[in-house]
Amino acid sequence: MNLTAAFTDRLIGLAEAGLDGTARQAAKNLVLDGLAVAALGAGEKGPSILASAAPATQGVDSATLIGRAKRTAPADAARINGAAMHVLDFEPMWNPANHALSTTLPALLALGEGEAAQADEPLGERILSALALGIETQERLRLASGQFEPGELVFHPPGAVGPLGSAVACGLLLNLDASHLQHALAIAASRASGVQANIGSMTKALHCGQAAASGLESALLAARGFTADADALGNPRGYGRAFFGEKFRPEELLRAYEVLQIVRPGPAYKLYPSQYGTHFVITAALAAREKLPAGAQIERVVIHSPPMDYVDRPAPASGLAGKFSFQYTAAIALLDGAVTVASFTDERRFAPDVVALLDRIVIVPDPSRQGRFDAMTLRIDVDHAGGTVQGNCDGPPGIWGKPVSGQCIRTKAIDCLTAALGPDAAEQAASICDGFETLDRDGLMRLMGMLAGKERGARAA
Repeated sequence: MNLTAAFTDRLIGLAEAGLDGTARQAAKNLVLDGLAVAALGAGEKGPSILASAAPATQGVDSATLIGRAKRTAPADAARINGAAMHVLDFEPMWNPANHALSTTLPALLALGEGEAAQADEPLGERILSALALGIETQERLRLASGQFEPGELVFHPPGAVGPLGSAVACGLLLNLDASHLQHALAIAASRASGVQANIGSMTKALHCGQAAASGLESALLAARGFTADADALGNPRGYGRAFFGEKFRPEELLRAYEVLQIVRPGPAYKLYPSQYGTHFVITAALAAREKLPAGAQIERVVIHSPPMDYVDRPAPASGLAGKFSFQYTAAIALLDGAVTVASFTDERRFAPDVVALLDRIVIVPDPSRQGRFDAMTLRIDVDHAGGTVQGNCDGPPGIWGKPVSGQCIRTKAIDCLTAALGPDAAEQAASICDGFETLDRDGLMRLMGMLAGKERGARAA
């Protein structure tokens, strides 16, 4: 069996079935959340450096940079907007763990502004369908990986599976036939990467942005007749064996499901802008804080967690690195009673009260606790002069089985958009997203113009 061909056929079949109402709304929620966090993240240092390095272009062969008047080539826009969408670590989490939105949506938006805009079906509906199938691709690859516990991961998941998801999404938006889409998927297989050592640095967000750009470029190359090995996924020297080794389970790519992955298990929306495991810490710490007597002085904090070395960071080097520190997020939750974007500035990281409390926080790894997010539990003990209080978490708000409401998603988006664009533009952008499936190219361009800041006085790149 040619696994790559079979997987391509499965995905095309799902695409031809179209989105039902539930899947369409799920995709629209993802678009709103992704654009909102990208608008808020666009001004961060990493995406700003990427934007400054990209050549400016104009005309039909250019695409919008969120938060900037500058336009650039579609692949550059996908890379920069993908980094902006991920840099705050505020986009949804998936099961198995992955960042499937920032690796896909920015590429579709860039493509939609240009050569994929012409078709009989509304552009917005085509983007939503392609987004759903790009995410489907990534989540099936993650299921096939057999890598579910943090210690089993070899590469950062969005860098490993994101380029393939983006390639499929962009290929569908370009209306590639099965043969060309198969080659787009195979080309993208050679563009996957993502070293985990870079988690906690600017490069982590680049994993996502580069995945979006690589997938877009792979689809465009395939559309022009560029080829790859016919079975780059299943070849004994191919993608599956290279990235997942003996754990690779190719049958997961072809399994029949009742609904798309964007519906079940669907996304776990983030209510805190940090690595998803820290949400368990934050939830437990906030619960413990509610039990502390007024004015209590914290003497010691013990975090009982699964063994997760990459988030055991007792002294993160920056506010950004604090997003990946159990100790830091516990300290912020206990001290401030809330965790926001402002919690991860360098100023807050090195504030005296944070520095002092970090010295009193320890992690006790518990091998009996699972590190995969759908089965993870965590406990925090907070010692003070009058005794000890505890906080527990078996899943933060928004996790699978505890979904947040559509109104909660919208409120988060409005908050992010308001901070980035101002209240009037925030409401207008959210209203356009409400009817995203009806958008034509002009409607998409209007939305992207708002996100670039053009309707409130564009700022320079």
